Amino acid sequence: MRDRLSEQMTEMGISLLGVADPRLFEKYPRIRKPAESEEYWPHPLEIWPECRSVIVLGLHSRVEVLDALVRMDNLLGSFYWEILRHREYRLRDWFREQGCEAQITDNVAVKRAAVLAGLGHPGRNTLVAHPEYGSNLRFGLLLTDAEMAFDEANDPFESAPCGDCRQCEEVCPGGAISDYRVDFSRCIIPAAEGWLSDDDQMIREARQLQQRGEVLEIECNLCQKTCPLNNAG
Repeated sequence: MRDRLSEQMTEMGISLLGVADPRLFEKYPRIRKPAESEEYWPHPLEIWPECRSVIVLGLHSRVEVLDALVRMDNLLGSFYWEILRHREYRLRDWFREQGCEAQITDNVAVKRAAVLAGLGHPGRNTLVAHPEYGSNLRFGLLLTDAEMAFDEANDPFESAPCGDCRQCEEVCPGGAISDYRVDFSRCIIPAAEGWLSDDDQMIREARQLQQRGEVLEIECNLCQKTCPLNNAG
């Protein structure tokens, strides 16, 4: 089935495919949800005990799209997510045609899943860095009861080949990135979700951009734009 799945993914234009063992998630400490400090991402088997494989889809977006995310009111960014969601539904239907069940989920720590599916390592900016595509990826997840061959998992506590590079730390306007961690109280992106107080000067400036109509969604792409792993090609 793995070969047929790979063929299906190629037909759908999906850049990356990884399959993780759902039992692996239980080997590592839970990840706290950034917006809700008292909640943690559940493991796949807690969501669906019949899950036998975690399918991770990776869609590569071009470096130049990072600017468009801000300059075009995030329309292209949303477009990539819509493509990914459409592919998830197609893949779910494909599994059902094979006589298996599959569920799309947004309730699993997607970066942890991508690492355990062998699709990269955590970068200094905490995004998953793939050796070919860098961190310029969008991930989708499906849980299935199909028995699949698992990809070799990466260690979620083994970092990407950032070495001594700290460009993402240096360029971050909120000073949110430090030693492979992101302080969400300083990151601009959570402001779009209303996680942070408008009393913060950084957030007030971002809100002013919204009020002037320069952006519809507050986004920041600097840690990706500056990353050498995203600009190697």
